[in-house]
Amino acid sequence: MAALDIHANPEPRTRGVVPYVVELQANLLSDLNTRLVAPLAPARLYQGVIPRLNPVIEIAGEPHVILTHHMAALPARLLAAPPVASAEAHRHDIIAAVDFLVSGI
Repeated sequence: MAALDIHANPEPRTRGVVPYVVELQANLLSDLNTRLVAPLAPARLYQGVIPRLNPVIEIAGEPHVILTHHMAALPARLLAAPPVASAEAHRHDIIAAVDFLVSGI
């Protein structure tokens, strides 16, 4: 597991609407038993998002919105499967979105 890895959503009840989560937690804290993640939902389901708060990234050829305002901690064991993709190319936008949520700037 590593920061900005994209995983299949481990929660079956929400997987239909939110197929992926992106890990946000710094690798330095990998010994913790939880991981901070943000849901990734198909952009077609979310109109009127705030671009600075909700960056859009492509996964498997489809645009997905990072729902930064829905960040949550998941048990690390739920993200044990290999990641399906990486959001590393969007690092700057993702960190800016988290900063915007926390500080408003």
